Amino acid sequence: MKNYLKVLGVAVMLFSAAFVANAQEEVKAPILTDEQKEMVSSNKEESKTNREAFKATLTEDQLAILENKEMTKHEKMKAFAESLSEEQQTMRKANKESMEANREALQATLSDEQKEAIKAHKKEERKDFKESLSDEQKELIASSKSEKEANHEAFKATLSEEQLAIMQDKELGKKEKQAALRASLTEEQQQLRQANAQVVKENRQAVKETLTDEQKEAVKKQAKERSRKKGNRKNG
Repeated sequence: MKNYLKVLGVAVMLFSAAFVANAQEEVKAPILTDEQKEMVSSNKEESKTNREAFKATLTEDQLAILENKEMTKHEKMKAFAESLSEEQQTMRKANKESMEANREALQATLSDEQKEAIKAHKKEERKDFKESLSDEQKELIASSKSEKEANHEAFKATLSEEQLAIMQDKELGKKEKQAALRASLTEEQQQLRQANAQVVKENRQAVKETLTDEQKEAVKKQAKERSRKKGNRKNG
């Protein structure tokens, strides 16, 4: 499920707001003051307006990229990012900064007790989700994870000494390593990588089809939280 959870979040792919989860999803009303609830409502409305404004700028070609079922998520994100005009990039950056500023403003109003309550609530939600999984779902998730790990090891075994050196180069950043490795792949390695990605996609879909509406909602919330934490690490 850990592998599957990473892929849910279409809004992230569309608007590249991956590292700022909406405050409405992060802090629930029962533990907020009236002023904080009003702030959450205002932030949510602003976020919605910004998303709609950005979406309205998308061309038919850009929408086609996002709807292309033959592309992996990574391929879609890369192609979509490369298709953005200078104006769209500026708008996306401004929207992201606005969301982050609003989130930080809300966080600044939270007391220590509220923060602890939020933390405990999230922990309880994760526990409830795990307990909601049937034995069949757990088995399917475990099988998908094992297959992905096996495929990863099989791909790793094809790497040359030069390619391994790229991955171990401490002077390169993560993105630089990935770019250098992609450029070094042989045709066979590219095909193997694509095949592995297809298997992951199919397994992910198989798991998704077993989820109840409640489980799907829990998955989306956890994906947003991971995206926010990832964004905090990038900004920190």
